[in-house]
Amino acid sequence: MSAQLRGLEGLNVFITGAAKGQGFNHAKAFADAGANVALLDITEPIANVYDLADQAMLDAAVSDIRGRGVKAIALPCDLRDEAQVKDATAKALEFFGGRVDVIVNNAGVAALDTIQDMRSDVLDAVIDTVVKGHMYVVKYLAPNMIERQSGKIINITSGVTGAGTSNLSHYVAAKYALNGLISAWAFELGEFNINVNGIAPATIRPGLGQGSGMVVGLAKQLGMDMDEAYEKFSSETNMPGKKWRAEMQDITDAVLFLASENADMITGVLLPVDCGQAAR
Repeated sequence: MSAQLRGLEGLNVFITGAAKGQGFNHAKAFADAGANVALLDITEPIANVYDLADQAMLDAAVSDIRGRGVKAIALPCDLRDEAQVKDATAKALEFFGGRVDVIVNNAGVAALDTIQDMRSDVLDAVIDTVVKGHMYVVKYLAPNMIERQSGKIINITSGVTGAGTSNLSHYVAAKYALNGLISAWAFELGEFNINVNGIAPATIRPGLGQGSGMVVGLAKQLGMDMDEAYEKFSSETNMPGKKWRAEMQDITDAVLFLASENADMITGVLLPVDCGQAAR
């Protein structure tokens, strides 16, 4: 019997940061596997942070997913606002008929700041989005999984937690927190048959429009174009050699694996898809 991912068809999947970049790529792959998708993303700018998604991007992403023959819902939401998260998760549960099977905590923002010149509003935006926002998501969706004695939670953290990286301490701190939540939630929710795992990606090749946007945004701060910034971040942290350059699909493949029945006996694990950063 050939190896294949099992049990993805018919799942109801909730993805944060899903209008572009990694999140949108994950959504497309889940849809192609026959899963329904709730796509949550912010649709308003955050001060002093690079361009994020907007309503048009979110609408276009949902249209794309529906075009793949599955159900999809747009959830405009600022993860920093607990009331908005509560409302968005309730809408997802209603849309899916009372069942969310998989949570992909993907949304994130970053900026370049030395610790001595750390902008307080940017610090708040990073921590509140990456850490508190995803704690709110699980707060409001975990009861559904607990009741059904089933579910999978996947935190997208970062390879920066396995390799020293300067000028990103707010982002590093936020992603370390997501790492910690993997083991905390795995033990807390394990008795309810809920798997909690994470993925630590390397820097991902950037793209305009609905491509991966973090490097595009940081490149502007560095005075570089996006390809130069991608090469800078990758060459400084990844294993030496041109092979070690991450694409969005590399992360998506790992996400679908952890969501599938193939990973039913895996929990509390941080899977590095980091081009060898943690081994350096």
